[in-house]
Amino acid sequence: MGMWRFAAASVAGTAHLKSGSPCQDACRTEMVFSADKEELLVAVVSDGAGSASRAEIGARLACDLFVNEVRRAFQESDGWESLTKGFIAEWIGQFQLQIVLRASEEGLKSQDFACTLVAAVVGANRAIYFHLGDGALVESRRSEAGHYRCASWPQQGEYANTTYFLTDADAASKIVTVTADYAVDEVALLTDGLQAIVLDFRARSAHTPFFAPLFGWLRGAVSNSPAELSGPLAVYLSSEKVNARTDDDKTLILAVRSRG
Repeated sequence: MGMWRFAAASVAGTAHLKSGSPCQDACRTEMVFSADKEELLVAVVSDGAGSASRAEIGARLACDLFVNEVRRAFQESDGWESLTKGFIAEWIGQFQLQIVLRASEEGLKSQDFACTLVAAVVGANRAIYFHLGDGALVESRRSEAGHYRCASWPQQGEYANTTYFLTDADAASKIVTVTADYAVDEVALLTDGLQAIVLDFRARSAHTPFFAPLFGWLRGAVSNSPAELSGPLAVYLSSEKVNARTDDDKTLILAVRSRG
């Protein structure tokens, strides 16, 4: 696994469990190496729209396509330059084309696959974040270890309780790109189901008492296996303590860089 240790889990909310609906969240985390051997953490979460009948498929496609295209960008070209020069607009175009084809095959509309995106590409001394819709990204800089800040905040649409989706015609103009020219040693990506628990909306900040213990657990874990670490995270997200505060699907990716 190299310099990074991570855990990732998507679990169905109690509302979906009661109705027999599938979890509409998805996530993916992978280590990618650039042509010049730089090790990169690539992480992405996607929240399928509750009103979209194939949202879970759209969310999975978004996560898989993002990781695959970032890998290609770093292995076949100057990855960092590619990511800052039109990558995300081109990527959204590819995603929407695949969705159009899938929808046509099934006699559906693109909106039936609606989903959000929160993604991160983190290198040795820089990172790039992409965000469309609700959800959030929280980071801890190496220079401010233990201080958690929300680098990407949930987006609200034109009307209350609405947001943006990758299937929207104007998605490329709505997506937020954040370039971090500093070393990030801890990062968390999450979907809408956890927002009320982990974010302070009055202060517009991350809730440190939530993140500090989880990052501490991940950093101190004996195992380096993502599968072994992700299991306990899924159990935690499905616990009564968490479900008492949200009945929505929940996704969380936690990643820490070795300080050794």
